[in-house]
Amino acid sequence: MIDESSGEIFGDLAAQLSRNGISHRYRMQDLWLASQAVQHGFRLLTRNRKDFVGIPGLLLVVWNDAAPKATTD
Repeated sequence: MIDESSGEIFGDLAAQLSRNGISHRYRMQDLWLASQAVQHGFRLLTRNRKDFVGIPGLLLVVWNDAAPKATTD
């Protein structure tokens, strides 16, 4: 649920990224997801690590295809 605290965290993260010279404008939706994860202390699972690099306080889990796949043999 997005609430006042979510908005504050989103704004804080956007400001921190800007101060660090990282533009957040092209990844606004990713920043909303990240702010929710930070707010609730969740890990965020993604296949696109680059979309979330540099977001302060974010616990990131990167999914890859190295895991064994089920077969029908």
